[in-house]
Amino acid sequence: MHMGNNQEAYDAECAALAHALELAAQRSSTPERVTIFSDAQAAIRRMASDEPGPGQQYALQARKHIATLRRARKGIVIEIRWCPAHKGVVGNKKADEWAKIAAGEPNTHGVEWLSSSGQTKVRVAPLPRSLTSLKREISEKKWAEVRQWAGGRTSKTKYRMPKSQKPDSVVADSTKRLASRFYQLKTGHARTGQYLHWAKVRPEAQCWWCRCPTQTRNYLLKWCPRWKEQQKTLWREVYKETGRGKWRWRAHELFAEQRCSQALLDFLTATDVGRIVPPAGGEVDAGSEASEWELRECREREEECRVEA
Repeated sequence: MHMGNNQEAYDAECAALAHALELAAQRSSTPERVTIFSDAQAAIRRMASDEPGPGQQYALQARKHIATLRRARKGIVIEIRWCPAHKGVVGNKKADEWAKIAAGEPNTHGVEWLSSSGQTKVRVAPLPRSLTSLKREISEKKWAEVRQWAGGRTSKTKYRMPKSQKPDSVVADSTKRLASRFYQLKTGHARTGQYLHWAKVRPEAQCWWCRCPTQTRNYLLKWCPRWKEQQKTLWREVYKETGRGKWRWRAHELFAEQRCSQALLDFLTATDVGRIVPPAGGEVDAGSEASEWELRECREREEECRVEA
């Protein structure tokens, strides 16, 4: 029996028990004993209760058929027994075989739909759907609406919308503080000189590890002399994963690429980027001040970035 698309295994087990009782109730001669075997303990327990929840409709149908059997024959014995699955029980193996046929080839000879009109097997109602399937559809619809709304309000040069609704598993497996820094930098709302100056938290956007006039995400990931060694490791790993060097990446593109997530997390773990903010006018480490040559190089690169933008 085919139940339709997007059904859960639990629903199928409950429906099978109700349908078996229905077949017994429809027999021309009512038997003295009805015994049904199932390997689904949860479905068996569900038949004993008509409380609201998943499988309730099948529990109510089962009670209806049991009442029909008892009216037809007094003293009838009705049992629903559990049998172990995948233990070589002949009937259980045959039931699994039929279930696979019904799920994979619903139009095969001998496969019935849950409800049909006459002998032509033409459905007159929409395919039944589980609550889980309906909730998933609503969630996906909301996700699409949110993407459309956020896409019109977000600058594509600062943040790139993820392609998938699923979270990045690599970032999700990291610590809460590290993941927080990652997503702050990904959205651009992080502890960088540029953002803090825009938010009026600091009087200027200057880098506090060197004297670069503007401290951006891109600058911290590529050019800040305070983190030269960590930057080399970062871009070596990025090139290994993607085949693209740092000249072909911008910060928002890098954070949107899940293949680079582990390299970025390692970089953040090894540095204080997005974590330490000294008082306005102060320095984190006087020994980390850039030389005049590094400062001039920083300004040239900043000018190049402006021209590219």
